[in-house]
Amino acid sequence: MLRAIEELQKRWRDNGVLQATEEALSKIGFDEAYVESSLKRPKDFRSKVVKDGTWGMIEIDAASLRLLDCPIVQRLRSIHQLGFSYLTYPSAEHSRFAHSLGMFGVVSRFLSDIRKRDNPSPAPGDPYSDWRPSPEQKAIAEHAAILHDIGHMPFSHVTEQILHAHANEFRCGPLSVDDFLIDAEDLIGKSKLAELISIAIVLTPRFARFYKDYISHQQNLHDPLRIALLIAGKAAEPELAGLANLISGASIDADKIDYINRDAAACGIAVGVDVSRLFLRSRFLSVKPKELQRLRSQPSAPPEEEVIFVVNTSGLDSIEEIGQARSMLYHRVYLHQTTRNSERLLGKALQSFNGTSAEFTNALNLWTNDDFGLLKSIENSDNEIASEVGRRLKGRQLPKRANAFGRRFVALNTPVKDIFPSMEDRPRRILTKQVVGTSLEQFRSNTLVGKRQLDFEDQIAHEAEKLSKLLRDKGYTEYPEGRPLVSVLPMPNIEENRDDCIVLDGDQLNLTSFSSVSDEQMEAADIMKSTGYVLCDNQWRDLVFLASRTVFYNSTLQENDITIEPYPGLDYTVKATSRIILSSDSVSQRIRMTRDDLRTTLNRAGEVGYFDAIPRLAPLNFSSSELAQAAYHLSSFNGQGDWTVTAASVGAFVSQFPTRLRSEVLGLISSFNLFSRSELSRAISNGVASISLEGKKGYITALSPDSGNAVRTLVEHELSAGLKDKGWEFRKSIRDIFGDAQPGDHIVLCDDNVTSGSQAICQFLAWLGIPEAEWTEEQRSERGIERAKLDDRDIELLRALKLTIVVASGLKSAEDNIRNALVGLHFDFFQGLKFQQSLSAQPANVTPELRYFLEEVGASVLAWCRYKRKNISELTEAELEKCKNDSFGYSSAAALMCSPLNVAVGTITAFWAPGYYNGDPWVPLLIRRGYLSRLILT
Repeated sequence: MLRAIEELQKRWRDNGVLQATEEALSKIGFDEAYVESSLKRPKDFRSKVVKDGTWGMIEIDAASLRLLDCPIVQRLRSIHQLGFSYLTYPSAEHSRFAHSLGMFGVVSRFLSDIRKRDNPSPAPGDPYSDWRPSPEQKAIAEHAAILHDIGHMPFSHVTEQILHAHANEFRCGPLSVDDFLIDAEDLIGKSKLAELISIAIVLTPRFARFYKDYISHQQNLHDPLRIALLIAGKAAEPELAGLANLISGASIDADKIDYINRDAAACGIAVGVDVSRLFLRSRFLSVKPKELQRLRSQPSAPPEEEVIFVVNTSGLDSIEEIGQARSMLYHRVYLHQTTRNSERLLGKALQSFNGTSAEFTNALNLWTNDDFGLLKSIENSDNEIASEVGRRLKGRQLPKRANAFGRRFVALNTPVKDIFPSMEDRPRRILTKQVVGTSLEQFRSNTLVGKRQLDFEDQIAHEAEKLSKLLRDKGYTEYPEGRPLVSVLPMPNIEENRDDCIVLDGDQLNLTSFSSVSDEQMEAADIMKSTGYVLCDNQWRDLVFLASRTVFYNSTLQENDITIEPYPGLDYTVKATSRIILSSDSVSQRIRMTRDDLRTTLNRAGEVGYFDAIPRLAPLNFSSSELAQAAYHLSSFNGQGDWTVTAASVGAFVSQFPTRLRSEVLGLISSFNLFSRSELSRAISNGVASISLEGKKGYITALSPDSGNAVRTLVEHELSAGLKDKGWEFRKSIRDIFGDAQPGDHIVLCDDNVTSGSQAICQFLAWLGIPEAEWTEEQRSERGIERAKLDDRDIELLRALKLTIVVASGLKSAEDNIRNALVGLHFDFFQGLKFQQSLSAQPANVTPELRYFLEEVGASVLAWCRYKRKNISELTEAELEKCKNDSFGYSSAAALMCSPLNVAVGTITAFWAPGYYNGDPWVPLLIRRGYLSRLILT
């Protein structure tokens, strides 16, 4: 690694980074004149004892004291350790300087203890031996502890996170932040921006001369390089790897030990770490290559021994304490909503300069400021947005929560639990996490990043302004004018641990993951499930709530394949989209907004037509009893995948309609004609009874393997005994008939309905082995048929039989279509189609406006079901014409009819076909068998 840091130093010297860093150092008083005066000053070799509020008395040697007193380190007195957390916890005023001093104390105390300790000699064959740092190695580790945070900009991690998020928009000296980070990553691995600025400072010629000639008495030219690597958690030589772990990198290090105890105490949070127990018998071990290979699960051993920092098992409890404390601090302090609110305001201020002012868009210029100096500069700038933000931050005039987002506020908008009641809890939970979690993660990674986050905030502000104008024009003048200041706080995440910690258990080296839960705690994975917020000024809250729901909804539409398991033993792959609909009720509780006031604004927005293009976001103003009554009418429906109809699924279906059409749609649901099981059996029985066998035998089987087989099973159970006496037998499939049938016998193919006859025609094409290339395009898209060809012998026998199709409902035109198709195939055995009720007998009575809407939806969903097109504009003229012809039920039957098992295609298409409408997923009220694979969850 020494060569790598030398190469990085050369690269930064050549591209001007080190020169820019020295210019920044001059601005804080660490200029050539300061260095020269320091070198002329007589060295004081006296140590000093300092009283620290966290660790008590800390003894500081003379060299470390000289380093602490230089402007680079003293600058940290004006940088808050916890950024804006003092706005939440008034006592959290401690500085980065106090933390650096505390970390020095932890490192110094531990290394002194190690040097004094008399550890037992290794036994023969042990894969490791004890290692003690030399005085010089101890010194560079202590100095790395002092210097590890010198690169922090004002408000510590806050500014760094802003620049990381906008790495192409901000600069670090002559480079973009992105290029600056990539330069370092190429050579020493991934590091944070502040860490790299610390390294750049240590690598400057000015600091090297200051350190070599004034701080260190070793005159070692490589010491600044070694310190730079230790700051990054890297080792210049293998024997320094343990010191690197101690400074930064492992699950447990001196940095965490200090900041966890110091931050918790400053905020009044009762956590702590028993450091004496943690360091008890912890040590540095020089480990042989083969053992390193085993520990790291590497394919080959490293070339030489390496020193590692090892925690004894007696300290495992303390490691877990650190994990628990760190997780608690993330929840209560680091990710507190007020703190993050302030951080986002600062981010908006810096972003607003948009590269126009190097003072605010260059990391090294920002670094020269302290916390309140930066706020003052922002407030006094000519940038109106930034100036306003600076004023607000200084006066703690923060925006209020107007919306919340996260898993608890978003659910599947498709009521999976209701339409698939047989789905077990576990697959349903997995499904919800897949759809909702994927949606939120895609949103976080694709939208709330860099300039896109600022654009997203601007979209919300613009949408709120538009909504306010709509309402004010309608006479609701109590709503504010202008455009609000909107902030969005993403769902937070935290840095994962860099490495597993190595534990000495007896005489065996293991990883903490084998013996403790500390790593899971340290990652604080539950943060991933936490909450993001939309914020604005108080008078805009309800408008920004509505506006942000709209922008969330419109900003997220990615499609993924999802597996659903509607009942055990069967699964389907369907589509799921990332539409995010935030729940008004759950969000209002979280942000403490009055539900009544919010509902008033929701209803007023509906009055002015705000939800016309996004009906799903409009409130559903029906009582639960009204929805339950409509659902009860269809409660016996049991479609593909055990699809059912409930009050929740009725509400979800109706919510897809514009508000002005919803009452009429609810009435149509209540007027559905659903054949009961007994009515279905009676219809099949009557059809079969009207056929004269004339001394021959009769066989009843299914027309289709899906809905037809379900009907055959149902009526066989109820009719088998009665029909057997009349010469009829039920068979599971048409193939089971040919072994017994004789020429002249009768076959009845049963199903629930036949509307156009297309499915029946396709079934005969498949049975006869007609290649699908010779089928029409519409026939090739037909589902729910058996594709296997019959044997030639069976086909010959089929020509000698008599065939009747018996269904519960149908159209006379379907009989003609089937007969003509069979004649074209040289079959003259078709006796006709028998049905009890005509699908065209009672067409739905709808207003012209609703009919137009249903026809639009019907054509759109058929474009998806037939041609996999999300938009009808993608269809050819011929395809569009076919979709329009069947958009109001096939052959424009306009029926509202279903059996307990299936839906007739003559039923209004929007009620049974899934697909897309206006770019949004359309989830039907019922599902026709064979169409479940076309479902899009949202």
